[in-house]
Amino acid sequence: MKKISILLMLALVCSCSKSDDSTSSSNSDFHPPAWIQGNWGQESSISVGVLFSFSVNDFCFTNMGIAKQCQQESVDWNRKYGNAVTVTETITSTTYTAEIKYSNGQSIIYSFRKLSNNSIEWTSVAGSVLIKQ
Repeated sequence: MKKISILLMLALVCSCSKSDDSTSSSNSDFHPPAWIQGNWGQESSISVGVLFSFSVNDFCFTNMGIAKQCQQESVDWNRKYGNAVTVTETITSTTYTAEIKYSNGQSIIYSFRKLSNNSIEWTSVAGSVLIKQ
């Protein structure tokens, strides 16, 4: 049920497009490690059409090529309209987790584990292996 609510929430949130590419990593809440930066797509049919794109200061989630959700833009949008948002990252040499907590008590956790240089597991969705594109 938790997995379904996360995916539904992502589908309901507006899509993102960077309107200001001058955002520096120092102004960002997100700092994905170098080993995860790049584009990652699914390997199996467990989560059809899922793509994650990680940069030095953000990451985006695209579902079935339709809805794209960039995390920093979402956090910035919420803050612009007076909603408190807290981002907590946990980074190791083989894991990256970002928890986004909203003032309404809602929370989204993105968690990944490095399997090899070319594959990661999206641990929030059991058995979801993503391959470097």
